Amino acid sequence: MCVISSQRTFSDGIIEGSVKPLDDLTVVDFTQSIAGPVCTQLLAEMGATVLKVEPPSGDSFRNLMNGNMFASFNHGKQSLCVNIKTDAGLSIVTKLVDEADVIVESFRPGVLEKYDLDYESVTTRNEDVVYCSLSGFGHTGPYQSYPGYDPSIQAVSGLMATTGYSDRPPVRIRASLIDCGTGANAAFAILAAVRHRDRSGDGTHIDISLFDVAISWMSYWITNYDQTGELPERAGGKGIGSAPNGVFPTADGHIYVATLSEMMYERLCTVLDRTDLLEEDRFQTIDDRMDHREALRDELIPEFTGFTSTELEQKLLEAQIPAGAVRTVRDLVENDEHVEARSMIVDSYNPEVDEQVLTASLPFHFNSGIHDGQFSSRPPKKGEHTDHILEALLYSKNEIEQFYENDAVISSS
Repeated sequence: MCVISSQRTFSDGIIEGSVKPLDDLTVVDFTQSIAGPVCTQLLAEMGATVLKVEPPSGDSFRNLMNGNMFASFNHGKQSLCVNIKTDAGLSIVTKLVDEADVIVESFRPGVLEKYDLDYESVTTRNEDVVYCSLSGFGHTGPYQSYPGYDPSIQAVSGLMATTGYSDRPPVRIRASLIDCGTGANAAFAILAAVRHRDRSGDGTHIDISLFDVAISWMSYWITNYDQTGELPERAGGKGIGSAPNGVFPTADGHIYVATLSEMMYERLCTVLDRTDLLEEDRFQTIDDRMDHREALRDELIPEFTGFTSTELEQKLLEAQIPAGAVRTVRDLVENDEHVEARSMIVDSYNPEVDEQVLTASLPFHFNSGIHDGQFSSRPPKKGEHTDHILEALLYSKNEIEQFYENDAVISSS
C-alpha cells in the first residue's frame, strides 16, 4: 500500500526525489519523543511513505528546545493530526492501519488495546503487517508498565554507574544515545521483518525497548563482571586497559590520547621528545604504566600543555596514535573540515518557528545514489498532510468537512 508518494519538501516547495529502496512501503507512525521518530525517519529517508499520526496537541516534543529536537528527527514524514478519542477519528486511524505495511508505536504496553489498535487486534484485520512496539521497558517483565526515558534508562541499565568521576555522583550522557540507538535497532529489526515477510508471507510483532538496547550495550562490562566479579569504576576521563589513556589538558583545552600497545607508547615518547621515559623502570610495560599511571600523567602533562589541542592532535595522528581534541558543538558547526568534507551538517527546517536550520545528516554514505546526504523532506507542520491523507483514503469532500466539524481531525492551515 502507498497512501501518498514520497516527496522531497522544504519550506519553499516540493523537490522530486529519486527512487529509493523502501518506496513500496507505507509506515504508520504512532511515535513521539526521539527513539520512535529516529526509527521512522530512517525508514522515510530510504523511501518509505511515513504517515505520522499526531494527537490534537501534536508530538509532545514539538515544543522542546524551541522545536529543534523535533526538527532533527522527523524529516521525510507526512503529518495526520487526528483525535482517536472520537469515533470518526478512530475510524480514520483504523482504516489507515488496516492497509499499512508497517506500524511503529511507542505507547506504554496496553494503551492501544482499548482502541483495537494493538498488534493482536490489528493482525486479525491486517494479518501480514509488521508491527513494531517501541517502549521504555518492553511488553513483558515486571517493569513493563513503567515510563522510560533516555536518562532514566541510563540509570537503571548500569550505564550511568560507569560514567563520571569515582569521587563524585554518577552523571548522565547529555546526548540521547539510547534513544537514537533504539531507533536505529528498531529500523534494522523492521527491515529484517519485512525481508522475512517477503520470503514467507508472514507478518510479525517486534518488541524493542530502550532498556534492552542499553543492556546490550553494557555487554563487555557484563562479561567482565561474570569473569572477575569486578564492577566497572567511574573513571572520569581515563580509558581502560592501558596508560597513558585518557583526557589530558593542553595549552587551550583538552585532548584524548590512547596508547593501546607498546609501539604506540614508543611513538608517543618520540613525538614528545621524551624517549627518556622509555628507560624508566616504572613505565616499561603496559602493566607497569597502569600501576604508575598518575606518575606517568604528571610527566606528560607539561609536554601536552606545550601544544594547542589541534596541534597535538595532528602530531599524534600523524604518528598513528589514537587522539582527539575535545571539540565543542561550535567547533563542529563552524570550523571542522572533516565534518564539512563528510557533509555531516546539512540544511533543514524547523516548522515550529518557520526557520531554516542546520542539523546532522544521516551517518552513512552510499555510492549508488540510494541517498545523497540531504534529507528528502523537511519535518512536517502539525497536521500538514491531513487533507491529502484523507483524500488518499478515498473520503469524500463532504466526509472530510464533517471530520473537521466534529473535531476528529486538525490541519495546519
